[in-house]
Amino acid sequence: MFMTRKPFIVAALLVAFAASAPQGFAQQGDRFLIYFDEFSANLTQKSRDVIADAAKKGKETNAKAIRVEARASATGSATANKYLAMTRSQVVADELAKDGVSPEIVQQVPIGQTGSDDPSVAERRVDIVVER
Repeated sequence: MFMTRKPFIVAALLVAFAASAPQGFAQQGDRFLIYFDEFSANLTQKSRDVIADAAKKGKETNAKAIRVEARASATGSATANKYLAMTRSQVVADELAKDGVSPEIVQQVPIGQTGSDDPSVAERRVDIVVER
């Protein structure tokens, strides 16, 4: 009986490990995700590459708008997290401009704390949404 459960248990552990591992970035269609370290608005080279990909997609598809949605985890005060989200939003918007995106189409949306008590990397992110 244990032998038939072993592959299932191993697969479940791998999925759980992958879900908890910090990610530097991700892309989902017209949404590009940038993850940050706690209390940080610093971009890694991988993050810059993802922002460049978002800028390229925006230019190639003649995007009407590029929305920059910035979040912060629930760690710390709500005021500090709102400021951190604003800073992350500005850093990403500046990088988009460096990559040739017109600032007129960039819409910054600093969300701040999401209301979730989850302090994980999933809440410490900026979503770049290319709107066509």
